[in-house]
Amino acid sequence: MLTIDLNGPSRDVVMERHLQTVTDVMLKAKKTIVVTGAGISCSSGIPDFRSADGLYNLVKKQYPKQVIKGKDLFDANLFRDESTTAVFYTFISELHAQTLKAKPSPTHHFIKMLAEKGKLLRCYTQNIDCLEEELGMETSLVCEKGKVKKDVNVVQLHGSLRKLKCTLCSEPYGFLNDYEKVFREGEAPGCPKCELNDVIRVAQGKRKIATGTLRPDIVLYNENHPFGEAIGRIQSNDLSKSPDVLLVMGTSLKVHGLRLLVRKAAKIVHQNKKGCVILVNKTAVVGKEWEGVFDYFVEGETDPWCNLVHEAIRKVKVQTKLPFKALTPEQKEKQRQVKEMEKQEQEQSSDKENQVPTPTELAKKQKTTSKKRTFAVMNSNNGNCTSNNSSKVPEEVVLASPPPSPKKAVLSTLNRTKPSLKRPTVAKQMVVKPKEILPEVELPLVPELRRLRSARA
Repeated sequence: MLTIDLNGPSRDVVMERHLQTVTDVMLKAKKTIVVTGAGISCSSGIPDFRSADGLYNLVKKQYPKQVIKGKDLFDANLFRDESTTAVFYTFISELHAQTLKAKPSPTHHFIKMLAEKGKLLRCYTQNIDCLEEELGMETSLVCEKGKVKKDVNVVQLHGSLRKLKCTLCSEPYGFLNDYEKVFREGEAPGCPKCELNDVIRVAQGKRKIATGTLRPDIVLYNENHPFGEAIGRIQSNDLSKSPDVLLVMGTSLKVHGLRLLVRKAAKIVHQNKKGCVILVNKTAVVGKEWEGVFDYFVEGETDPWCNLVHEAIRKVKVQTKLPFKALTPEQKEKQRQVKEMEKQEQEQSSDKENQVPTPTELAKKQKTTSKKRTFAVMNSNNGNCTSNNSSKVPEEVVLASPPPSPKKAVLSTLNRTKPSLKRPTVAKQMVVKPKEILPEVELPLVPELRRLRSARA
C-alpha cells in the first residue's frame, strides 16, 4: 500500500507523481463503488461525539449520573434499561437537530458528480444524516408499493435519521418537530396507528391491545437490518458487474459487516487488470487482514482530495472541447431566429401539401383540363381530298387531351382518305405552322397519273 500524505508541509516530485496517478485512476474509472463513513460529514456542520462541544458532552450535562460510552449510544442493548433509553432519545433529538442545519460537503458533491458522469456504480454509506438526499440522490430502498428498489444511488447501511418507525407495527413516519420535542425530554412518542386501532376496539366494546412507540429508523449495533437480504442482493449484483475502482472515504472500517464488504469488493476489483482500491482517511486501517487490500492510502481529509480530483475532471472536460470561439449572445439569437424561420417555412409547405382543395378550386381545375381545343383541317367538300370510300370529315375535331401537331393531323387525314395509294411527296414535305390556315394542296387525279405512266413506258 502506497501512502500519500496530504497534510505534509511539502510534497516532493515523487509524491506529486503518485497523487497524479491516483487522480488518473479516477479519471479513467467507469464502475466505481464508494464506501463512506462519518469522516465525510465533519465539514458539513455536524459535531463529533467526543469534543468539548460534542453531542456526547451535551447529553452528559442533562444526565450527569449516567456513564455511557460513545459506542454504547448506538447499541441495541440500551433499550433494556429505561434510564439508558432516555439518554438515547435525548442524544438522537440533538443529533437530528444538527443534521437539519448541516449542508453537503465537497465530498458529497464529488459523489454526486461521479453519479452524473456515469462513473458511480453504487455508494454504500454508514452515515444516517441523509445529506445525499439534499443533492437529489436516491436513497430510499422501498418504493410506494412496498417493493425493494434496485436503482438507488446510495445504500444506507445504518438507516436514516429523518424517519421514524413503530416498535410494534413498524409503521413508518417522518421525524416531525413535535416528535423531536418529546425525544428531547427522554421519552418516546406513541404510534398514531396503534393508538387509533386501540380506540376503535374500545369503541366497539372489545378489549384493549398493546400499542407501540416510535423510535428512529436506524440500525444499531447487535441489531439486524430490516432490509438486510435486499442489500445483500444489491451487493452481489454490483460485484457481478466487475467494478474497476473501490473508493473508501472517511471510515476506519471498525464495523464487522463493512469490513467483509470492503475485502470482498477489493478482491473483485483486483481481478481487473486496471482495477484499483483507494482509501482516503485521516488514519490508516490497522490489522493484518488489510495487507494487500488497498493500493493507495491518501492520508488526510476527504474534502481536499475530492476537490483536487473534481478540478482535474473539469479541466479534462474543457480540454476536450473543439478549438473554436464561443458564440456571442447576438450570434446565438440570430442562429435561433434563422432556425425558427426555417421551421415555419417547412410547416407552411407541409400544410399546403396536406390542405384539402375547396369545391370551387376543384371545379376550376376540371374546367381547365376539359377545355375544348380545335385545329383546322382540310374541307372534304372541296373535292381535293375525296375518294370513293371517303366519308365527310368534320371541320373541327374536339379532343379532351392535348391535340397532336398540325403536320401529324394532315398526315393522318391523308392516310384515311387514300388507303390504297402512297402519300404524295408534296404532302410529306409540307410543313404546317401552328395557328395558321392550311393552304390548299392540288393533288393530281388518278387517271392522269396512269396515262402519264403508260406514256413513259
